[in-house]
Amino acid sequence: MYQSNASSLSAGDRWVIGLMAAGLTFVVGYTVTRVSLASATSTSEGDVQQNVIPHEGELWNHFGG
Repeated sequence: MYQSNASSLSAGDRWVIGLMAAGLTFVVGYTVTRVSLASATSTSEGDVQQNVIPHEGELWNHFGG
């Protein structure tokens, strides 16, 4: 029976496993971030218009311009 452990893996095998682990970590982190941002924007959608700075022509209109 063949048994694998860290000492019997070649440097190339460890490199490939490390690359796969890094890729998986990136994908999971990216997905969690996108879901978090999507849920944050969907709940505060009504507040978006309050944070918009009006055009300067609109600002001068308020001063009787």
